[in-house]
Amino acid sequence: MTVPRQRATTTPSVRPRSPDADNLKVCLVVGVIVAHVTMAWTGLGTWVFDEPPVGEPMLSVATLLAVIGSLFGMALFFLIAGVFTPRSLARKGLGRFLADRAIRLGAPMVFFAVVLSPIVEYVDPENAGWAKGFGAFAVHTWWPPVPGPTWFLGVLLLLSVVYAVTRTLLPARTSHPTPLRARYLVTAGAVVALASYALRFAIPLGQERWHMALGQAPAWVVGFTLGALAGERGWFDPIEATMARNGRHVAWGALAGCVVVIGLASALGANIDDFGGGGTWQSLVVAALEATLVVTVPLWLLDLFRRRFNHQGPLAREMSRAAFAAFIVHQVVLVGLVLASHHVPWAPEPKYVTVSVLGVLGSFAIGSLLVRLPGVSRVI
Repeated sequence: MTVPRQRATTTPSVRPRSPDADNLKVCLVVGVIVAHVTMAWTGLGTWVFDEPPVGEPMLSVATLLAVIGSLFGMALFFLIAGVFTPRSLARKGLGRFLADRAIRLGAPMVFFAVVLSPIVEYVDPENAGWAKGFGAFAVHTWWPPVPGPTWFLGVLLLLSVVYAVTRTLLPARTSHPTPLRARYLVTAGAVVALASYALRFAIPLGQERWHMALGQAPAWVVGFTLGALAGERGWFDPIEATMARNGRHVAWGALAGCVVVIGLASALGANIDDFGGGGTWQSLVVAALEATLVVTVPLWLLDLFRRRFNHQGPLAREMSRAAFAAFIVHQVVLVGLVLASHHVPWAPEPKYVTVSVLGVLGSFAIGSLLVRLPGVSRVI
């Protein structure tokens, strides 16, 4: 089944992939890699290893950056993916679009769950009591599967399918660029805040269900939706100067608010669970700050990268080409580096920095090799 020509043309084309978008993508993947290392050496979250924590002030700074980044980072991933989705659907038609997404998103997720996840889970200290060998353990992990960081690909695949079917049945009303209005962002932010606050009665922030932090699902859905609408309507082509400036200032204010809230909570010895959910006023404050970041930080960063980082040299082009593959393999790379660090008699601080740097370099190096492999390069 293909989308009729008249429907495909009602969805406006967006600008082709450009250096600024690719550079931002690289920075986000680097952020994910460093965030997982940070989880290991701060005790934050539920990553594979829980290493002796770094000392102050590095501990507080790293924890603060990781917590704030987690409030908007994945929503920004979904938003950027959403921006390019309308153009892809219009060019390929429904059948080819769905097949392409199934291959490009589903295949890497299955590969991670079947091949890479057993390696990661096998060395997890929680599985230290397994005595039946790696082969039996690998089979044991295949159901229910552990998608690791590739849960993002599964959710993105689902959102892409919903968008494609929706736009096939209900084509976009206009093919002409329209301006981005502040009320759109306010509405999106309100949806994120209220939905997150309500959802966290059942799934507090930081808890995982089906290996995903589902307490942040509203931000993922709204982020993708905003991106898709922006792709259809040309909201970011470019972002109007006043809108970009106002978004930047509000984003800075929300970031400052996060610092104040986290700092006061730490100084006063507040119960951290109160900020995660359960209907507390603290969880409402966090949901409001998160929502503000989700709808303003993308404006700031997209505008910043378009104005200041809209060019690439050979290294940047290579890294952008390898970013997707680096995202897929980085978990295994980090696990190997952390295990290696156990044999080095260093303090936690140099281990944290070294694993972060080598984790980024190693993940992108392996990713660069993978995208050169025949067949593999067509998927990632």
